[in-house]
Amino acid sequence: MTAPSLYVHIPFCETKCPYCDFNSFAVLGRDVDGYLDALRREMDARGVPPDPPTVFIGGGTPTVVSPGQLARYMKDIVARLRPDPLREFTVEANPGSLTREKVAILKEHGVNRVSLGAQSLFAHHLKALGRVHDVADVADAYAIVREGGIPRVNLDFIYGVPGMTLAEWAATLETAISWRPDHLSCYALIFEPGTEFHARRSAGRLKPIAEDRELAMFRYTERRLSRAGIFRYEISNFARPGEECRHNLVYWRNQEYAGYGAGAFSYVGGRRTGNERNLARYADAVRARGDAISSEERLTGESAAREAIVLALRTAEGVDVGAVERRYGVDLGGLRGTIARMRGLGLVAPDGPLRLARRGWRVADEVAAAFL
Repeated sequence: MTAPSLYVHIPFCETKCPYCDFNSFAVLGRDVDGYLDALRREMDARGVPPDPPTVFIGGGTPTVVSPGQLARYMKDIVARLRPDPLREFTVEANPGSLTREKVAILKEHGVNRVSLGAQSLFAHHLKALGRVHDVADVADAYAIVREGGIPRVNLDFIYGVPGMTLAEWAATLETAISWRPDHLSCYALIFEPGTEFHARRSAGRLKPIAEDRELAMFRYTERRLSRAGIFRYEISNFARPGEECRHNLVYWRNQEYAGYGAGAFSYVGGRRTGNERNLARYADAVRARGDAISSEERLTGESAAREAIVLALRTAEGVDVGAVERRYGVDLGGLRGTIARMRGLGLVAPDGPLRLARRGWRVADEVAAAFL
């Protein structure tokens, strides 16, 4: 049986971006060392899977901390793992916080994939998104990672930013393609509840771009990246063949993962747990009992099977419904009518695994909801 993948959350950023709903906090004035103490205690108390097929350190911005703090938590993680040169080991980073020294620390500890949060290659859109780096920082950070010997680089971008034109988005993709990244994540801007952007939109102070313009960006992305040999394998993710992010596929294939840190989630043995999000309460809970679990859900039978289908529908590979039935020991015959209806509408492929057809990608959420 495959061991769970490993996720570690470093919740600090230089500033909190107005569109971000992740569990992240501006680093200034935070007790980073105290958080790393708590993280170490949690890993000691719960134990860490020593042979995870993938490791992902996310945030926040894991590289925003000092080189000494970066080396400290990397050492704490790696010390609990058995050596495996084939393991995918990813760290998220932002331009502006990444230096040659920090890349060398990542490389020394076995990191073989960096996910770089570029978000835009236009200064006015970076400003609108609240990013603290500039366009030159993106190119510099990409070069630093490549020169530092990290073999795989992912670039993250956001489209649909208020005021963005299709020409600007196309120019962004052209520049990104010219750098020859292994992977591109292209996310539509979402006005998540609880974010500053959501509040501005609700107050009429921020106007989203027209839906037809965002749709044009969505469609253009697949066409242009396909011509460049970078193919969609998930709604917002594109990769050269063989360069797909294996850790993200763990989530979409409903496989097991163990998460550590404030706000991190785990899914092991059909049990999904979530850690306390507040930094102080997370540290207090770990000190008191060795874990910081604040939510728990057990998924079994048909509910687990339906979730597996919904997650897999995000991917180009889709899902074998029969395999899901066998995995969870259920009969999903009641979904046959839904599948037939979706095929009749041209939203899922007419045969083979259950997967989105081309016209289904843009309404993926609506298609997925039909299977809940």
